[in-house]
Amino acid sequence: MAELPLHIMGNILLRLPVKSLIRFRCVCKAWRTLISHPHFVRSHLRLPQTQARTRLCILDYSKRGDNHCTVVRACTKDSEALSDDDGGSLAFDYLFDIGKFKHEVVLVDSCDGLLCIADLANIVLWNPSTGQCNQLPPNPNVVDFVGCHGFGYDSFADDYKIFVVSMPDPKIETVVDVFSLKSNKWKRIQEKHHTRVAYMCTTVFHGALHWVAYDPIHDFDTIIAFDFEKEQFRELAIPREDEDLYVRFRVVGGCLCVQGLEDPSWMWVMKDYGVDTSWSKIASPYNSRRNNLNEEFECYLLHTLNNEHLLLDDKDKLVLCDLNENTYKNIMPYGEWFQNHANLYVETLVSPHPSL
Repeated sequence: MAELPLHIMGNILLRLPVKSLIRFRCVCKAWRTLISHPHFVRSHLRLPQTQARTRLCILDYSKRGDNHCTVVRACTKDSEALSDDDGGSLAFDYLFDIGKFKHEVVLVDSCDGLLCIADLANIVLWNPSTGQCNQLPPNPNVVDFVGCHGFGYDSFADDYKIFVVSMPDPKIETVVDVFSLKSNKWKRIQEKHHTRVAYMCTTVFHGALHWVAYDPIHDFDTIIAFDFEKEQFRELAIPREDEDLYVRFRVVGGCLCVQGLEDPSWMWVMKDYGVDTSWSKIASPYNSRRNNLNEEFECYLLHTLNNEHLLLDDKDKLVLCDLNENTYKNIMPYGEWFQNHANLYVETLVSPHPSL
């Protein structure tokens, strides 16, 4: 049988899952070059079937000896088997020398199949689907107090970036350090901000990293957005109908939203990004359908993926909500600190290493 032209073979390979593509890279040099090419990786990422392969990652901890080190083992499960005890699992052992700050190791966020895991001194990018892992070079700037981490894709620079928002002195200003995967370098942003990080929850939206901060000058909370392209801060007003504390700050249905601590069945949504008057109070799209599980529950929003899958915290367990299918799945947690160590991701070929 005559061989198929390479472009036709490429179109066929694009529709295969990551595990198959990893095996097929060994078929011949031509396939290895094709599958490893950045254009192929990006095209594979954008296909609907790639985005549909939703997986869950939960960090599990085990001590190693008495040297105050912790091994982080990441267990991953396919969303189709999330309620199964023997669902797909994948071991990722990484030694964090974190002293007494055991629970400061966090799964920061996921982006295009890459997971960002960090503690006070180390930041690691990991692609669970390919098994590739990259420990980033240390931040040359002294960071005494980390307010929050952020991770996302900068479409302006076609670059993956990690952000460390810190306060050298909790009573002074906030500074931002940015790591560019493309350049493999850190840099400190010259502009500073007078606010202080109020909650460690961050989200990337509209080309900016967002977090909730306390403004000591005006004595109220506000939303800070750090623009990727301009490398500047801007403030967005936070809804102030009541004195409820905002503990979750995410993107739902393509809109920025915040959720309160007292009553998670409601959330505030910014209908028109950047327009403070566009905040609207709505019923949480998942709590309003609670009868689908035939039980009473009030869930806090942990993470979102593609505005379709939501990872929720229902007191003693995780819940996966599919807004399109209007379905829920109960997931038992792997530890009492799962809230900061669980996230959703998709299977991709994206490399955690700088592009050559």
